[in-house]
Amino acid sequence: YMCMHGGWQHLFFNMFAVWMFGRIMEQTMGPNRFLFYYLTCGLGAGLAQELVQMAEYWYYGLDSLEQLVFPDGSAISITNYLNRWNTVGASGAVYGILLSFGVTYPNERMFIFPLPVPIKAKFFVIGYAVIELLSALSLKGDGVAHMAHLGGMLVGLLLLLYWRRGG
Repeated sequence: YMCMHGGWQHLFFNMFAVWMFGRIMEQTMGPNRFLFYYLTCGLGAGLAQELVQMAEYWYYGLDSLEQLVFPDGSAISITNYLNRWNTVGASGAVYGILLSFGVTYPNERMFIFPLPVPIKAKFFVIGYAVIELLSALSLKGDGVAHMAHLGGMLVGLLLLLYWRRGG
């Protein structure tokens, strides 16, 4: 659900990033292409998250369970457990916008708090991707759809490469 968010802070930071980077990319791409890019990255992010969740479902053998029993002895039906695997927000699309900025303006210098020196956009974007990948691999159950963020970046990169090759 790209139009829903997990709270005011989630909404604020997504919209702040869209304001910071999206307005520049909209001017660069044009409004129609930017909207298509934004929505495609968001859909790709959601699809990536769903694919990862489906892989976890099969990998952990949840398809053979009727209920999930927690270490404290409480239990929940597998259907109710799976219904909690929802993803909200436009963060995947925002990460796609961030990637497009880094690819389009790789040497643009940015001041990022709390770093005392400017950092080039390409390093900022690579750093964010690495943080998301490490978080996805190590922070299970933190309530953040890290694979959706990476999925939005991947779909955005594929779309930019397609457009650069004349698509």
